[in-house]
Amino acid sequence: MSLNKVVEDILRRGKEREQEIIRLGEGERDEQLKLADKRIAENIAKAEKRNVSNIEQMERQEVSSAELESKKTALGAQRQVMEELRGQVLAELSSYPADRRRKLYSKLVARAKKELGECYVYSNKDDQGLLQLPSAMANGGVIDCGGGLVFESKDRAVRLDFRFETMLDDVWNKRMQEIFGKLFG
Repeated sequence: MSLNKVVEDILRRGKEREQEIIRLGEGERDEQLKLADKRIAENIAKAEKRNVSNIEQMERQEVSSAELESKKTALGAQRQVMEELRGQVLAELSSYPADRRRKLYSKLVARAKKELGECYVYSNKDDQGLLQLPSAMANGGVIDCGGGLVFESKDRAVRLDFRFETMLDDVWNKRMQEIFGKLFG
């Protein structure tokens, strides 16, 4: 064999080896690209799943927040209605006709006489003329209220508060659920 043939043979084998290495490299590159594409697709799917989950969580939070705000608004409106109703009831009690108030006060005086005996009686300025007190009871003076009476023992140790406001508060608190149910149930 001549030197040229040997060189040509070596060059040819080198060329073949080069092409084989290139083919292997391209195959490996293609394999790596497929793996990379697969990882990218998996990462995209995971990111989309996280995004969907995050969006769902945000939606739940927004709905929950909106429901809470709605409940606050409804409770505020209900509270306002209840306060207005309470004010109307108190105004109606305060505007009872004199004969009706006189009868009510007579019952309250009898009750207080049983419980306290001798005592002082307080009323608002307008009701002073309606009071018919037995001898054991003395007019204690004027109090600021919409109506009703306050009785105080002679030693000032015991007070019975029968002001309209107080009696309304007692009934109101005892029957709050029933009142609320009738209004908003």
